[in-house]
Amino acid sequence: MPIGAVWQTFLETPLINTMVALSSIFFGSYGLAILIFTVIIRALLFPLTLRMLHSMKALQAIQPQMQEIQKKYSDPKRRNQEVMKLYREAGVNPLGCLGPQLVQFPIFIALYQVIRITLGNTPESVLGLSGRLYNVDFIQEAVPLSRTFLGMDLGSQGSVLLMVLVFAAMWLQQRISTNRATLATQSEQQRQMNQMMQWMMPALFSWFVIITPAGLGLYWATSTIIGIVLQWMFVGPGDFKWGSLIPNLVRSRVGMPMYVQPPPPRPATKQQPGATPKGGESESRNSDEVRGDDGKNGRGGNITRPQPSRPAPRSGRRRRHHRG
Repeated sequence: MPIGAVWQTFLETPLINTMVALSSIFFGSYGLAILIFTVIIRALLFPLTLRMLHSMKALQAIQPQMQEIQKKYSDPKRRNQEVMKLYREAGVNPLGCLGPQLVQFPIFIALYQVIRITLGNTPESVLGLSGRLYNVDFIQEAVPLSRTFLGMDLGSQGSVLLMVLVFAAMWLQQRISTNRATLATQSEQQRQMNQMMQWMMPALFSWFVIITPAGLGLYWATSTIIGIVLQWMFVGPGDFKWGSLIPNLVRSRVGMPMYVQPPPPRPATKQQPGATPKGGESESRNSDEVRGDDGKNGRGGNITRPQPSRPAPRSGRRRRHHRG
């Protein structure tokens, strides 16, 4: 069987009937059908998503050790061996972060074709859609489908509002996935690459939203928002603060205090033997005075405190004279 026939039989045609059935169930609204379909897909992918979130959290935790390996070993082969050893010890799969994205990619492509087929506005397209539907009464009776949802034509190109929503959602997801403490352990080239990806990925998908049907942009925006909620619940926001979203220029105009991003914590350094902690010199000196010198006192340096002197007893003659 050709690849095109396999694609249509096992993915495209079932997806067409699924969208038409969801639209019929949810009051004839194709927009609600897309939202429900997105929730169903995210629920089916939840085990993979959870594994991806745990992998992301584990990768962030071992970034300081990876930085130490890069500094310690100059040989690329030995460095890769040590990195793989660190992955095994930490139970981290670096490819675990790609699972949901790889699974969603064919769904994304198939949904693009499905929206074009199901929301066709010509008689020929409606006739072609009827030939792809299963012989089920409520599915057959659902055609033609409604194209509008929240003021958008789901079959035409995406709106500017939907583009902004996708860009903001993907930027926020990238931001809370990046920990500034992790960036502090990376090289300058790696930091520049992460900053570039934080802006380029949202820009790329926002461009897709503009040139593809609005229904596909609605699916991607909803899926990204669900991903943000799951990441916030199972991994946490990291060092992200909502106040950082308001630029200082806007804060100065409305009278709000300026937002200062806290500096990233420095990686912990090992203390050299015999080194005195900063600020603890006087404390160490005082403790030495209390303990004493072990070489001068054979009892572990304990000092025998002098007892208070008592007055000498008076002689008896003096006492008798005093009584007389």
